[in-house]
Amino acid sequence: MDLLPKSAQEFNEKQYWETFFAKRGTEAFEWYGEYPQLCEVLNKYVRTKDHILVAGCGNSTLSADMWNVGYKSMVSVDISDVVVRQMQQKHAAAGMTFTKMDLMKLEFPDKEFTCVLDKGTLDAVYTHDDQETAEKVETMFKEIGRVLRVGGRYVCVSLLQGHILDKLLQWFPQQGWMVRICRCKGAENTNSGGIPFPVFVVVCTKFELKPGSPPMNVLEVTLQGEKPRRLPSAAAVRQAVTSLQQFAFTRHGLTSPGSGEDLRLELCDPDTDSTRFVLFVVDRWRKKTKKAFAIFIVPQGRETEWLFGSPAGRRQLAETAGHDRLVVVHLPARDHQYGDLEQVKAELSESVMQLRPGHLRDDVQVPFLTCGGDLGRRELRHRGTSALSGQYVVEDVHLEEGESVRRLVFLANVNVIQSEARLKRVSVKGQPAALEADGGHLSCCHHRYMAAGVALVTEPAAPAPAPARVLVVGLGGGGLSRFIHDKFPKASVDVVDIDPEVVTVAKDWFGFTEDARLRAHVADGLQFIRDCKAKGQQYSVIMFDVDCKDPSLGMSCPPAPFVELELLRDVRDCLTEDGVFILNLVARDAALGDQVRADLKSTFAACVTYSVPEEVNEVVFCLRHRPDNDPCERIRAAAAALNSALSRKQKGKPRQSFMDMSAFAQELKSL
Repeated sequence: MDLLPKSAQEFNEKQYWETFFAKRGTEAFEWYGEYPQLCEVLNKYVRTKDHILVAGCGNSTLSADMWNVGYKSMVSVDISDVVVRQMQQKHAAAGMTFTKMDLMKLEFPDKEFTCVLDKGTLDAVYTHDDQETAEKVETMFKEIGRVLRVGGRYVCVSLLQGHILDKLLQWFPQQGWMVRICRCKGAENTNSGGIPFPVFVVVCTKFELKPGSPPMNVLEVTLQGEKPRRLPSAAAVRQAVTSLQQFAFTRHGLTSPGSGEDLRLELCDPDTDSTRFVLFVVDRWRKKTKKAFAIFIVPQGRETEWLFGSPAGRRQLAETAGHDRLVVVHLPARDHQYGDLEQVKAELSESVMQLRPGHLRDDVQVPFLTCGGDLGRRELRHRGTSALSGQYVVEDVHLEEGESVRRLVFLANVNVIQSEARLKRVSVKGQPAALEADGGHLSCCHHRYMAAGVALVTEPAAPAPAPARVLVVGLGGGGLSRFIHDKFPKASVDVVDIDPEVVTVAKDWFGFTEDARLRAHVADGLQFIRDCKAKGQQYSVIMFDVDCKDPSLGMSCPPAPFVELELLRDVRDCLTEDGVFILNLVARDAALGDQVRADLKSTFAACVTYSVPEEVNEVVFCLRHRPDNDPCERIRAAAAALNSALSRKQKGKPRQSFMDMSAFAQELKSL
């Protein structure tokens, strides 16, 4: 499959064309190629039996080359008397026709030709996007339309500056013509200056527009050798063309050492225009290294991990890999099949080689790296729509080395895993084994440290643990609330979520089950807190584990209303005397994060924070009353007790720790 490139970065069109014209200099025609480079596309749309008008022939060899391969019905015109005389003298013996003529005032009768061929002439005429030049171009288009027969084609070889593309997409459809834009890869290899600026062949086919009929809007593209595909609008065509132009410009920029700074690119399926691969280019240039370039394929389902999903993580990955430039590849498409590493390698090779450092030859062997050799796979289990959060999927992700997890993902923000549960195989007598969510395992690291806060008020391993009431705002798949229910036998848990669809998904797909100690409430968490205060209801532990659905905001967890000062005071008042409020905080905006911490500090007697290593999450423990000993020491002790109770023993293997107590003890700090 030939892949279509897109870039997430904003396209600097002005810089693109300034660079092109600086590289081009005065030698304009060499940028379009001659017939040997253009023939692969031209031969599809210009037939040997056509009566052809070559518009603005200049001193290009195109007319002669086409004549020599059988295009004998051809008239070439140019406005330059000098050029026409030179071409007449050069090709007189062959019987070719060269005539001086102004394209704005063609001297041919109506419907004389079946094809008008233009190599760079439109680009030369339409150099400035001003009204006078635009009117001149429209006059030229009208003359071309006049001398073409119905069904005839205006075949224009162009680099498609923005205003030229816009004019083509505006004028010809309004006249009832069909427009198809083809990329001519062969011509790009002739460019000098080291920048393969894309060359396009625009084919405008003339149809009669009946009086009173609406303008035709048949717009097609074929940009990677694929079958022509129809696009819905001129804007969509422009996006496809500018994406190729930007990719060429990006490739040129990446020829220099150290120019890749976590640059993000997308490669799309040309048939559906959907993203198939996401590429990140990371540079770590070192002197005297023999490892210049490598590709790292991230297994499906692991693209959100810190090492692969964050700029800092990818820089660490590049350091570990030890190559000067590392292209990190995500496989994000849920509705695509990828195959194994060799299949992905074959599909990507041509595209990723264009991102190699400039000093590498195109025939060099580039290593493809991954984790363990298995690219994993996704299995869609359920698709639904929430009235509050939009479309979502429940999927089983089968990772390398046999591990499987179940995930809830809202499609409005596919880079965020809403909930995750490890799957375990359960056997029932007389039935095939099935995969079920493992309620005894917390997949999210920050949930493990949040659970440590529950151990402040009730210990799972104590002979007679104290009873505790726990309120969790934010259900997701129910993993955290289910874990507290299962591991703390004296805890009764109320969990609140505003979305009834989420509650249904948790019960149907993540093993969440209500009983006397675990109850789900479909309610607004803010109002639930206010109602608890009004009724005098108190909890030993209150947890906020709720996310913001707007990814553009600087704080993705929790939504801002959950940390307003008045609500924080209500939370404090809903805690018992020895109660603790535990907040999952994710603030990319440093100022917002600082304000939240300041408000927490002013509301609660003691606040302790822990930034989870290799995650964006920060867990904040807020105590209603200051303990006699150091708050950090108290939380460390509770976490150590929980870790000791829950760390697993494996026969013949070291004890597997529930939490990283070393990092927790060192990084825990008071606000």
